[in-house]
Amino acid sequence: MNVDPLFHVLDEYLATVAAQLAPGQRRKLTREVAIGLRKRQQQRINSQKNPSGESYAARRRKTLRSQGGVKFLWNDETRELSNWRTTGRGEQRAITGYDVEKGGVRTFYKRDIQRYIEIHLNQTKRTTTRKEKMFRRLRTARFLKAYGTASAAVVGYKGHTAEIASVHQYGEVDTVAPGARARYPVRELLGMTESDLDWLADAVVNSLQP
Repeated sequence: MNVDPLFHVLDEYLATVAAQLAPGQRRKLTREVAIGLRKRQQQRINSQKNPSGESYAARRRKTLRSQGGVKFLWNDETRELSNWRTTGRGEQRAITGYDVEKGGVRTFYKRDIQRYIEIHLNQTKRTTTRKEKMFRRLRTARFLKAYGTASAAVVGYKGHTAEIASVHQYGEVDTVAPGARARYPVRELLGMTESDLDWLADAVVNSLQP
């Protein structure tokens, strides 16, 4: 749904209203509007929908492959991994698995491995899809800022968080692993719906009631 014409009409209306208010009144109004709009953005993100009403593109299914076990010489030490798999590309090529001696998951760059002693290739494969909702942190007030000035109601992200949000908002290319980049699908975190514009008009009118 194209809300641009509605937005421009409302923008002109708000400009007319704001011109009749003192700076302190405008700041109070814009702060209330910003907080209300943030709440509506949070609710929409939680519902996993774009402003158009379409659901967010689903996460990609990941196929994880692991081998039985591998033993190799690393920094003149013999290391043994179980349930290992290959990760990364180029100079970042590595093997990750459960370090039997250290008792935890470890990653070793292949370039640092002096030689392999044993490799067990009994391979297993599983496909995973994360089921929890996306953007649980990005929709919180800690990251999604809302504030008002004498001239604007602002809802959005700042700094590094804004860079992350932009990747999803516009479907940009980003680094997903050392040496690997991928284009993300468009998932709009911020945007105005026709319902938002109706609410905004009502909020302004109600704030002016004696």
